[in-house]
Amino acid sequence: MLLTVPAAAGLSDLEQIDLKSYEAMREVERYQMKVAEKHYLKGSFEIALAEYEKFLTLYEKSPGAPYAQLMWSHSLMKLKKPQTALRDGFQSVIDYWPESHEATLAAYCMADAYKRMGKVKEATASFRLILDDYPDHAIATRARLDLLAYAKLHQNDEEVLRILREFTFELKRTEKNAQACLDASRELASMHFYSQEFEQGRKALATSYEDGELDKQVREMTVATIGHLWKEEKTRSDARKLADQIIASLRQSPELTSGVLYRIGSLHAMVGRPDQVWKIYDEIAKAHGTDDALRGNRASWLLARDKRDEARRWYERFENVVEGKRHLVGMAMEEGNIPLALEIYRQLLELDGERASEYQWAIAGCYEKQGEWKKAIAIYRMIDDFPKNHFAMAACHRKLKEYDEAILLYQQTKVIDGVAPRASIEIAFTHEEAGEKEKAIRTFQLTCKRYPKAAEAARAHAHLQEKYNIHVTLGGAEEK
Repeated sequence: MLLTVPAAAGLSDLEQIDLKSYEAMREVERYQMKVAEKHYLKGSFEIALAEYEKFLTLYEKSPGAPYAQLMWSHSLMKLKKPQTALRDGFQSVIDYWPESHEATLAAYCMADAYKRMGKVKEATASFRLILDDYPDHAIATRARLDLLAYAKLHQNDEEVLRILREFTFELKRTEKNAQACLDASRELASMHFYSQEFEQGRKALATSYEDGELDKQVREMTVATIGHLWKEEKTRSDARKLADQIIASLRQSPELTSGVLYRIGSLHAMVGRPDQVWKIYDEIAKAHGTDDALRGNRASWLLARDKRDEARRWYERFENVVEGKRHLVGMAMEEGNIPLALEIYRQLLELDGERASEYQWAIAGCYEKQGEWKKAIAIYRMIDDFPKNHFAMAACHRKLKEYDEAILLYQQTKVIDGVAPRASIEIAFTHEEAGEKEKAIRTFQLTCKRYPKAAEAARAHAHLQEKYNIHVTLGGAEEK
């Protein structure tokens, strides 16, 4: 069957022949239709127009006649002759073959032609006529979408709401209109939320979603709406009004779980009510007890208000001692209290052996911040993380002006191909820091020669040029 149907590539759904009509056509009729279609697809619309007219002359009683008339009309539209297409083309399909599939398409094409011509009144009337004449046809969905676009264009909010409600609540959903109905329900819900009509918005979404997914969609859309409203001073009262409606709805939940209460707290936070947030934390503690999640939320609330000592006390109460101390060490680092951070990291090293490497790196970093390079080197030496720890130790040796030790460590890392270019250029910079100009130049040149495609080669090339006025190619070394 696929071999007998005309090539549809390039034809829109408004230009497709009905399969039943095609099957009923004789072979000679199909041949003539293919000839016309070939020219249409090539963009030779004058010739296509003549071929479709020829079909109508030769086979006026053919099952394909309505389609030929439809395509004759499309050809006129392509030739920018919409008036003729409307009067003698699409209207003729409807007049002579009113029960045909093509008549339905022609009705839409007429409305679309008016739209293309900028005749809003005629287009609107034609789209509405489609809804009356073909209410259950898929083409009615397209007509409604066109009417919706017109209503938005002319800022007719009442008409927009009417059409969105039709899509959302009145239309029987089918495979062909399901997406349009879902999109409309979301748009309608969004409009209700922006108007602080929470329950109406939820009802709109309930036509497309159920249970947990419904709750998720409501949550995401309302949070986004409140966030948008809160940005402008003039709409902040609207944001609070919507938040209060959502909170009231959540308060009616069969069970006020901690999750529901946390959501209420986050809504209060979004609309600038920090005191209410703390009261929600008290409510959670009373109804469900205090756990580390609540302690952490209280501490974060206090930190946001620069009440650091009180926040620290909440972290110190954590049942999970390790997590509590991880928060405390984070605070110490923020405050620049390196001695306290070192003390807590040492405690974590004892308590949380699985993350020993992480804490060792942090301890060494603390020593570096204090300029205690030898202590940092001692810690880095304990970490089993080659070659990263070697680079870290070498950097410390350079701070101590122990250049030979640094170069030795860099040389050891060159066995790893991925870091060899980095090691090479670091050796060059180390020679430079040591005042060994000739060795530095030679190592920069070798970096260019050995690793021409590496970023370090480009860096070495630029450094030689800027500092030493030496020009090299990235494939070798050559002094000017």
